[in-house]
Amino acid sequence: MSNQARWRSAPAGEAPQQGRGLKITKIEVIALSIKLPRDYRGSVYSVPQKNALVTRIYTDHGPIGEAVNGEGAAAIQREMVEIINNELAPLLISQDPSRIEQLWAQMWPATFRGGRNKDAAVRAIACVDSALWDLMGKVAGLPLYLLWGGARDKLPIIAIGGQYGENFTPAHYGREMEEYRALGLAGCKFKVGGKSPAEDAERTVAARKAGGDDFILCVDANRGWPRATALEFARLAQGLNLRWFEEPCHWSNDKNDMALLRAIAGLPIVAGQSEVTAEGCRDLMVAGAIDVCNLDASWGGGPTVWLRVARMAQCFGVEMGHHGEPVVGSHLLAAVQNGTYVETHHPDRDPIFHRMVIGRGGIANGFYTLPDAPGFGVTFDEDFIKQYRVN
Repeated sequence: MSNQARWRSAPAGEAPQQGRGLKITKIEVIALSIKLPRDYRGSVYSVPQKNALVTRIYTDHGPIGEAVNGEGAAAIQREMVEIINNELAPLLISQDPSRIEQLWAQMWPATFRGGRNKDAAVRAIACVDSALWDLMGKVAGLPLYLLWGGARDKLPIIAIGGQYGENFTPAHYGREMEEYRALGLAGCKFKVGGKSPAEDAERTVAARKAGGDDFILCVDANRGWPRATALEFARLAQGLNLRWFEEPCHWSNDKNDMALLRAIAGLPIVAGQSEVTAEGCRDLMVAGAIDVCNLDASWGGGPTVWLRVARMAQCFGVEMGHHGEPVVGSHLLAAVQNGTYVETHHPDRDPIFHRMVIGRGGIANGFYTLPDAPGFGVTFDEDFIKQYRVN
């Protein structure tokens, strides 16, 4: 049954009645950690394990809202759990879950506490915000991409790949791109910034040759280079038809450096995943530093914030991406007219999306078709959760 048919088949007023009078009774947070088969390294980071949080919101009647978010180091994961359990949950108990803007505003002061890791507080709020939206999608009987705007029901999907490995040769990266094509993906966001521009250009050439001319190829330096080095790479990469150059420059002067690089390098520039506020993304746009804003809702305060940024970005003529987190990111990107690509990882790199999530959308011919069940449209494998639960 289509979403439209499902909505029309409900008795008049049923969905509003379901939402009216709901009260939050409990918020549960489950920490997961899965050791990966190898260390996945970018220019300035290392990922030997996949960490995530499952957040569930229970009410006095009606559905349960649940979401999976929170990739990050174990220390920040523990702090997120503490903030949700000790501060956010007590704040929201007995409140109406449909008043999401109001609840978000009540949670945000948790980021103001002195001496606190603000990233942990912002991410904790994002977990609760995501679960609240899932709940409201279920109450409405609509998938979130439709509730949020419904610009499309499928998007191109690309891998985050090209991570550095011991003794990897350019040929290795070529084989990796071939594997992504075999998995039905449209392209790859390829890691650079960890070697010299010449070495990383050689790796990128191998990726382009293996992927083919129609393969979407982006590069991502994760703030690994000073501006001059990033410009050197951009010049070496001319002719490779790169879709974008993501976070090319060190963080300390990145807005100005990216604005200059954008003006002279001839490549679209992307940033936003390292921002934790809508205001930080606004400043990137005002500075003329980016063509695409790839704020991660799970790192930046939740879908509530991402949607604010997306509407603002459209006024600046800026496209939207979403760093990883395909369950959440796909619905956000499909909701708005300026969305770009769903990002995933190789199944070995993201066992959450490829093994724990049940009912996710289909991947074929370079596209991800969103699930049409209400909310995020997915459930989770409880045996998987029991196996990898750490709290």
